[in-house]
Amino acid sequence: MKIAKSILYSALLTSAALGIAHAQDAEKQYRFVMVSHIGSNDPNMNWLTTSLKEFEAKYPDVKTEYISTNNYSVQEHVRLLEQAIATQPDGIAVPIVSSDAFEGPLRKAIEAGIPVVAFNIPDGRPDGERIPYLTYVGGDEFLTGKKLGEYALTKVEAGEIPKPTHVVCASHDSAHQGLKARCAGMKEVMEKAGAKFDELFIGAEPATARNTLQSFLQANPDTNYIFTVAGWSSPWAWGVANEMKLDPDVDDKGVTVLTVDEGPVSIEGVRAGHILATNSQGFWLQGYAPMEWLYWNKKFGYAPQQSILTGPLVINKDNADQWATQVRGVFGDKAYDEQNTW
Repeated sequence: MKIAKSILYSALLTSAALGIAHAQDAEKQYRFVMVSHIGSNDPNMNWLTTSLKEFEAKYPDVKTEYISTNNYSVQEHVRLLEQAIATQPDGIAVPIVSSDAFEGPLRKAIEAGIPVVAFNIPDGRPDGERIPYLTYVGGDEFLTGKKLGEYALTKVEAGEIPKPTHVVCASHDSAHQGLKARCAGMKEVMEKAGAKFDELFIGAEPATARNTLQSFLQANPDTNYIFTVAGWSSPWAWGVANEMKLDPDVDDKGVTVLTVDEGPVSIEGVRAGHILATNSQGFWLQGYAPMEWLYWNKKFGYAPQQSILTGPLVINKDNADQWATQVRGVFGDKAYDEQNTW
């Protein structure tokens, strides 16, 4: 008899809990999905997921979901996007890593009444040709490469680093439009300064990337600048150059290394004197602002009239300590230290 009462009491508790859960779900009027190319192996995911939590705290009638994979490919990204669209969310935020690959599924979603905001990477084609998303929120990746290159040249003029003779842009994803734009921005600046420029596909696997870069440096001994278009690959580039005794630390001789983003590895590379500069593209805003625009569009019919640029801002030895404090506050000490791979 006691067992039966216990079972009944447990069932009543379970039913009550489920009722509360259903009531809470009912309060969520909208569900927005961010389908990202940035997985948990990339420190920048922390910025996005943290800002999504902040957004939900301010807008309790919205449920946000973050979908990504650590085994990235454009094909896998499209598959995740199509799965997300099939669940019929109230809005989607997505980086346009490949306009050609994303055009079909996103146009279908938009035609079905699902608003889309591009974040981090836009469709770079002109209005009328590009995917008709509501707006773009993110940095300008061409400007990222350009501003970092221009900063380097100011240090050349100050006599702090060597004049560029041959620059290599080391990329881990040959199909990524944003990475290509970063290389293009750096190329414009460096070729105007009289340097040769090459874009090199190194891949995302450490040993392969190191071997590829080492072979390039051996075949091109005049190379004295390395621009890694991911922060986590900068220690690989520095390590290869250091093993080859090319003096990659920041000084007036040898090789100079630049990288991107406000992750721990990039910031600590600058603080240690291994990296000349990196940048912030405003990742926190790239999580929060797309959701806010999706909300305003669904609830009030608002649509922004132009793209919203969140960066770039150059991070160098003068402001790296400030950025380290800020990023530790977002990531926490444990995650920050784990992601510092120097």
